[in-house]
Amino acid sequence: MEEIKPSHKAFWAVTKALKTEGYTPIPPLKKPDNSVAIDDAEIAECLADSIETQCSHASPPHDIAHISRIEEEVLQKTSLEPKDDLAPVSLSEVQTLVKSLNTRKAPGLDGISNKAIKCFSIPLFSLLVAIFNACIKNCYFPPAWKEAEVIGIHKPGKPRDLPASYRPISLLSGLGKLFEKILKTRLSDHLLGKGLIIDEQFGFHPAHSCPQQVLRLVEYVSEGFETERSTVAVFFDVAKAFDRIWHAGLIYKLYSLQVPDRLIITIQNYLANRHFTFRHERTHSTRRLIRAGVPQGSTLSSAVLRVQTMYRDRRRLASNSRYSRTIPRSFTEVGSTRFTLSSSRGPLTS
Repeated sequence: MEEIKPSHKAFWAVTKALKTEGYTPIPPLKKPDNSVAIDDAEIAECLADSIETQCSHASPPHDIAHISRIEEEVLQKTSLEPKDDLAPVSLSEVQTLVKSLNTRKAPGLDGISNKAIKCFSIPLFSLLVAIFNACIKNCYFPPAWKEAEVIGIHKPGKPRDLPASYRPISLLSGLGKLFEKILKTRLSDHLLGKGLIIDEQFGFHPAHSCPQQVLRLVEYVSEGFETERSTVAVFFDVAKAFDRIWHAGLIYKLYSLQVPDRLIITIQNYLANRHFTFRHERTHSTRRLIRAGVPQGSTLSSAVLRVQTMYRDRRRLASNSRYSRTIPRSFTEVGSTRFTLSSSRGPLTS
């Protein structure tokens, strides 16, 4: 221990291990009707009820006319035959993705671990390539890959006896997550190739890391001190950001960004008819339908969440240098603000 310096990556691994709390079982939970869930089956159902409520649209809708218009337009567009083709999946692409898999990740309901996938033979990889290409051709995401086993992670500082105090983490099929990475690569290639991701957007943007964004923030503040000018930062945390993504709004946004039709319809199929069961100890809840949102733990989820919060108008962003804000209406049914920072040098976004 004494020989480990802060510059060594093992230093941070040891620090995290020392700070991490040991396993604490979920205590009896308070239900909305003030009754208490005590045994494992009741707790599993209680948490599943909470997640099902979270992964639903806001009620009542704030703008019914807007929602209806968007949903009708999306329905009309997705009913048409896709015109654009996507780059086919190659054997080398799949092999490269498999090499990067984290073997410590838990498997989904199919029980196929990343460690097992890494041991696949060439004929099995070739079969995967054929399956992935067939899925892209038919704009199809297999239902078996949309089944999630959800576990709850306690949110620090929240009361342990409330269902909402547990963050749902979806354990998904490793094969499905491989296909998600393939879709994510094609989505990223389109956005970057068309120059749709501005320099100020750091999320979902290669070569734009958190330390660089922190450095920019420090520079903004430092410049304010040097020029005796105020720098104001306003940070917004979107509640239930993953859980309440409005599916039709997301698809509409992808069309507005001119993402290839085939990729959009495949992503729509990925979002539709997803189900989950909650696992508590050795007990599972009943199977539930996800009506909104994207699963936390999914490879593609972070990408589509960032797409929802992207700036589309570079000129509007640049011209409003003293105070910049974005309220992407299609983020959820009601719309949500991400965060803003204003200074004499213009907006800082993430």
